Amino acid sequence: WFKDDCFRWTNKPRCPCCDAEASEFVGMATPNDEERSFGAGRVEAYRCVTCNGEVRFPRYNDPARLLESRHGRCGEWANCFTLILAACGYTCRLVVDWTDHVWSEVLLRGKWVHCDPCEGALDAPLTYAAGWGKKLTYVIAFGQREVVDVTARYTNDWTAALARRDLVTEAGLAALVAAADQQARMASGP
Repeated sequence: WFKDDCFRWTNKPRCPCCDAEASEFVGMATPNDEERSFGAGRVEAYRCVTCNGEVRFPRYNDPARLLESRHGRCGEWANCFTLILAACGYTCRLVVDWTDHVWSEVLLRGKWVHCDPCEGALDAPLTYAAGWGKKLTYVIAFGQREVVDVTARYTNDWTAALARRDLVTEAGLAALVAAADQQARMASGP
């Protein structure tokens, strides 16, 4: 339902003036006050090739706003889908892959299960490493009460993934994740 009926994938946004799909990427723009109020940290700017109008694609992080627009890319999809899971009473978390993908995990029968709304995939954690051929580095899960490095679960070659993890030492990463985890636990309350 979510992939086919609820959300729409957006490569290039439709023109708000003439509704044409054809737009040309111009560059990044600064979010205006309204866009910023809905969590947009960046905005892609396009020019409509039909009417020459300005087309803005704010990359919203506010799931309530995403439920209104119902379009975006993997980040928007996973953000909104994770909200829907939580609203349905599931324990869930947002998973961020540093090589540019985002999906959800949901706790089912005591086990964290991969759930990608863009792919319509459930419990297929090797989709990216084996199916897409991605060379994963850092895959971090952000829950309401925890932050966890889940990279090992999503790679079919942990040794190769470790060799690619060169932004910080493993001890440094563990400390960063532990600090973020502690902050999430404190923010969520008792």
